[in-house]
Amino acid sequence: MEIFDVLDCRGGKTGKTIARDEAHRTGAWHGAFHCLIIYEREGRGYALFQKRSDLKKIAPGKLDVSVGGHYGAGENAALAGPREIKEEIGLDVKFDELLPVGRRVFVYCFTPGVMEYEFQDVFLLPKYVRPEGITLQEEEVDGLLEMEIEPGARLFSREIPQAEGRFFKRGTEAGLITVSVEEFVPCLDNYYLKLLLLSQRYFNGERRLAV
Repeated sequence: MEIFDVLDCRGGKTGKTIARDEAHRTGAWHGAFHCLIIYEREGRGYALFQKRSDLKKIAPGKLDVSVGGHYGAGENAALAGPREIKEEIGLDVKFDELLPVGRRVFVYCFTPGVMEYEFQDVFLLPKYVRPEGITLQEEEVDGLLEMEIEPGARLFSREIPQAEGRFFKRGTEAGLITVSVEEFVPCLDNYYLKLLLLSQRYFNGERRLAV
């Protein structure tokens, strides 16, 4: 059973803990780690999104950032971040490789009785990877979507209805697919657009970034 630290409305620890399912049932504030992997290839910027397992209780089958996971009681980003990356996609990453871009306040009621009240510490990971060589955590991740950043930003700004990307499922390339905004974890804050715009700024040489 996963146990979380209960946070107050400012993101500070209250000293109390709560079980995962109870946190989602009652809407207790808790912490999480988010990471978007970005890289350049042949002069173009790309971002890597994961397709959540159909077995997940929250947003099954939806596309999301490369890696995301809750903090266990007593954990922070430095402890949980590298662990989550290793568990979900099999990469060994040191915490100082991650570029912090801020803390996101995320609130969403997915289904009756399943509420997510999170403070998410958000990072970019500028690291070239070969998606076809990544080992996925079977119960968490069904596949990976490699999307070019520029059309991705146009998709989330609603300039275009769909964008194309390469989809990889358990180490094999399934080929080109088209995706829409509705295929991503729903949110109210243009989260994915913000991340892709920050990624564009990073590849333009900026390093002072904030989500």
